[in-house]
Amino acid sequence: MKRILILISVCFLFLSVSAQDKGMKEKVSFVYDAYFRYCFDNREFGQSGNRYMNSETIIFARLAPSVGLSVDSGAGVTQSLMVGADVLRDMGKGSEYDHEFTLWYSLGYKGNGVRFTGRAGMFPRRFSIFGSDPVPTRDRVPSVFVSDKARVYDSNMEGILLTLSSRRAYVEAGLDWMGMLGSQRRERFQIFTYGSFFLAGGFDLGWTATLYHFANTLEYRGVVDNVLVSPFLSWTRSAGGFRYDAKVSWLQGIHQDRIRKTGLELAPGALLSQDLRWKKVSVSGDMYYGTGQMPYYDDFDAGGNMYGSDLYFGCPFYKVNPASTDWKKPGFYGRLEVYWNPLVLDLADIRLGAVAHFNGSGFCGWQQKIGVVFDLDGRWNKKHRIIRNGR
Repeated sequence: MKRILILISVCFLFLSVSAQDKGMKEKVSFVYDAYFRYCFDNREFGQSGNRYMNSETIIFARLAPSVGLSVDSGAGVTQSLMVGADVLRDMGKGSEYDHEFTLWYSLGYKGNGVRFTGRAGMFPRRFSIFGSDPVPTRDRVPSVFVSDKARVYDSNMEGILLTLSSRRAYVEAGLDWMGMLGSQRRERFQIFTYGSFFLAGGFDLGWTATLYHFANTLEYRGVVDNVLVSPFLSWTRSAGGFRYDAKVSWLQGIHQDRIRKTGLELAPGALLSQDLRWKKVSVSGDMYYGTGQMPYYDDFDAGGNMYGSDLYFGCPFYKVNPASTDWKKPGFYGRLEVYWNPLVLDLADIRLGAVAHFNGSGFCGWQQKIGVVFDLDGRWNKKHRIIRNGR
């Protein structure tokens, strides 16, 4: 892998210099990026009998470098072609490494107070709000859509991502193709979208939505539809070094297991998210009340495999009740996180936190977390968030 990346980098550099020597109208340049993440997440859920999630300790380091060509076509239009690698090492597993290549094309436009970017190929999930590093509550996708564990382990998307931002709005839409029909492999994909529009007085109005299609393998049939739509209203207030974010969301799940002929089953609920930040210390909380959002979590497909996290990417506590067979019975789930950012730079971020989980029966367990992120592209991301948030 290392030799391949070096060879590709040299080729890109040669093409860049060659293009400039030939006097092309477009400005071609060699570009590179690097992303590093260290994660320590100790999970203790014995108080809930490990009925939602297992107690475990997650410790890994990830390195994702990429290189490529960028073409400035003028009039605010840029194009780029990038190739890279994503290497992850779960600590304690000896010499085992998980790795995959990334390869994507992007088309960007910046002008008249608007920024547009379109990406196609295999690219880092962090380019999407569904995979970005921790951000304020107003800009955070609830963990019912994607859990902390899914966000950090499934770090790349394969498909298309379109983003549009201005001082008044941020909108994105994309397709993540997760599986091609094959032996013991399901055809599956997810369509996702997010939008937030700045109104006035610190209010934002927007939506979060996903459509996940979980289809057949060559050996057995079975199609499950998992749809989640969430309109929201958020509010932000800053004063005296404090910042307060609040978001009220309606969660509407639409589920169907076609092989069981369940028909469309609706799962409604409401979510209140809040975040109080002072300098480098924050307290963040989610309170959900409604039906379970993972009705088939404990069911099995025709091949004898439990649906589980293959069908639902969100935090399993959103089952609300320990057995998903009781999903129609309304219940409560609460999440409280306290975290501290001792170091926050343009390119690096260190975060220490503790997360407690609650349901109608009381305290369910907690997590202790340490995260270190180095993002060479972080300076651009910081500017991007300022434009997106509009303040």
